[in-house]
Amino acid sequence: MDPEVANFAVVAVIIVVMVGALSSITVGLVRGLSKFSKKIPERDQPNVLQMEQRFDQLQQSVDAIAVEVERIAEAQRFSARLLAERGETPALPR
Repeated sequence: MDPEVANFAVVAVIIVVMVGALSSITVGLVRGLSKFSKKIPERDQPNVLQMEQRFDQLQQSVDAIAVEVERIAEAQRFSARLLAERGETPALPR
């Protein structure tokens, strides 16, 4: 048999075995996760309304932080402009 054909056959067999193994692993994981999710009682599942309230609170917090960071940046630009107008450079720490 030609060595190239033999190599191709070996590679094809390895690919088929790997696809089969990965398929069985995937099916097992999906079945296990579906069984696990059925065991969780309804009271333990997160409340959608509560999650929406938390996301709204998080969004408000991020907006407030963004405003404060913008204020800090504006103060930095202002002080840099004052220093540039006076022609001074800030002292370097020693």
